[in-house]
Amino acid sequence: MSKPFAPFTGATRTKKAVIALSALGLIVTAAGCSSSSPTASSGSAGSSKVAVKSVAFVGGVKDSPFYSAIDCGAKTEAKKLGVKYTYSAPGTFDPAAQQPVLSSVVAQQPQAVLIAPTDKTAMFQPMHQAKAAGINLITVDTKLSDVSDLSSQINSDNIAGGALGADNIAKLIGDKGKVVALSEPPGSSTDDERVKGFVDEMKAKHPGITVLTTQYADHSAQATASKVSSVLAANPDLKGVFAVDNFTGDGAPVGVRNANARSKVKIVAFDAQPSQVQSLRAGDIDAIISQDPYDMGVLGVQYAVALGKGSTVDKAKITGLAAITKQNIDDPKVAPFVYKSC
Repeated sequence: MSKPFAPFTGATRTKKAVIALSALGLIVTAAGCSSSSPTASSGSAGSSKVAVKSVAFVGGVKDSPFYSAIDCGAKTEAKKLGVKYTYSAPGTFDPAAQQPVLSSVVAQQPQAVLIAPTDKTAMFQPMHQAKAAGINLITVDTKLSDVSDLSSQINSDNIAGGALGADNIAKLIGDKGKVVALSEPPGSSTDDERVKGFVDEMKAKHPGITVLTTQYADHSAQATASKVSSVLAANPDLKGVFAVDNFTGDGAPVGVRNANARSKVKIVAFDAQPSQVQSLRAGDIDAIISQDPYDMGVLGVQYAVALGKGSTVDKAKITGLAAITKQNIDDPKVAPFVYKSC
């Protein structure tokens, strides 16, 4: 790994939050933040040395609190560093919808693009074309299977996040019973890795728990609710549900409530967007595994500027995770992990 770029406010904030949250007894995962300075070298592998005047962020889907939080961090840092910044996203979480958005952004010729690929394989070629146009590419949140064109990847450890979800559900249900993971169709690196982390952790550390076949919903809370109802009809003794993203996190409580099963089914969701936080406060969700998207945006812009100066950056940067419950949601140290726009 190359010598890391010196972190600014966002990275420092994450490190402090991780230390404080660990002291509270929460399970938190994050890479340590380096205080070393960027080096005046040729940049990380595949980077283009061009003074950065503009940075663009292409999110996964419009009107997402998660991507809005990344946008907030990136916008704040770009203003601080005097860099022009734009944000755009498709109307649906789909590579067919994201590709023309990326093409439009590339036509504006920014020096760097932060992007959350909506599919780990389908977005490779459109991003390869952007790289061929001399644009530095930094993925945030989601990833590509082929990382050869990327200057950096900034994301949570989603396998660890899935494992964290498994451990929290296991504790909630007394380490025995049936559980199920709810996800979007395979293709999104984040969801795929969270499911893998969840299933592997259950097999390795919780042998008394039976993991049912993963249920896939098509980016819809309504479809998720229907899947939950079907699982409960076939398995009335279901004890736990792990909803791996915001769509399933919104739909899982509805499905459980519609089946009149809330008293016996525990729910752990992923992503602390406003609707999930509201469900947690209302007692419809038992715990949330959350990321720090603001920090992803801050680091993305920092890395883009550093690359333009010929400095090296981390080829892969892991940001923090936290387990949020009704008991700690109002602790100020949890605030960085609750998604907000600006």
